[in-house]
Amino acid sequence: MAHEVKRIWRENFKITSILVNPLGRLGLYGILNLIQETAWMHAETLGFGMKDMERQGLFWVLTRQNLEMDEWPSFGQNVVIETWLRPPEGAFVSREFYIKTPEDRIIGKCSTSWLALDRNTKKILPSADLRPWADICFDQSNGLSTEKIPVQGEYEKLARFRVRNSDIDTNQHVNNTKYAQWILDSISYDLHRSLTLKAYSVNFLSETHLGDKVMVERSASSSHHESTNSGASIYKGVIMPKDSSDPDAKTQTCFTARIDWEKIKA
Repeated sequence: MAHEVKRIWRENFKITSILVNPLGRLGLYGILNLIQETAWMHAETLGFGMKDMERQGLFWVLTRQNLEMDEWPSFGQNVVIETWLRPPEGAFVSREFYIKTPEDRIIGKCSTSWLALDRNTKKILPSADLRPWADICFDQSNGLSTEKIPVQGEYEKLARFRVRNSDIDTNQHVNNTKYAQWILDSISYDLHRSLTLKAYSVNFLSETHLGDKVMVERSASSSHHESTNSGASIYKGVIMPKDSSDPDAKTQTCFTARIDWEKIKA
């Protein structure tokens, strides 16, 4: 019997204690992990899973992500995440998502952009070389795009993180969700209590590995929560030089991100 290809994949999740933030609801780090899990499970059924890619000497790299949330589920509630692949454009493969209630009401959207890389040479593989796409793609957009996030201007240093064992994924570099966690850990707890995250966008620019030190910085042009009820903050992660005493050592930006927020109504 031929294997049935599901162009749209659905996963059901219960919001348990390990997924909620201190406010008792699903947060950014939690939803990113659920999105990643849903994509992983769908890829397994399409022949694009981790073992399949390893056999071909390839691996997937997430390059950009854009998430918008209208509502954050609380502890004990359930969510349904739907995902599908869009027809590729050049080397880039797009995967989109809806986050829904069990009643099929959309409470969030996400769009992601991926590249397939050769595991040895790290060269990008054209999407046309992977497989025929017509039988597995679903040509529908959820309305989100993955835009470039600029890095110009002045930045203030917030916090430094050292890449630890728990940050590393199966590709031996920092998992994409950890960058969001670093940003969240760089923000004061008072802001976590007073602001609601409405959108999160990120560009992944270079790999980070075990032992690297990354400085999370915030753009000076970011909105100030003291003077407005909603706004946006721009962040970047900078890989610090191995030898901090070398005056000629160069830093490298590994990610840029934007968080859109609004004040929680009293």
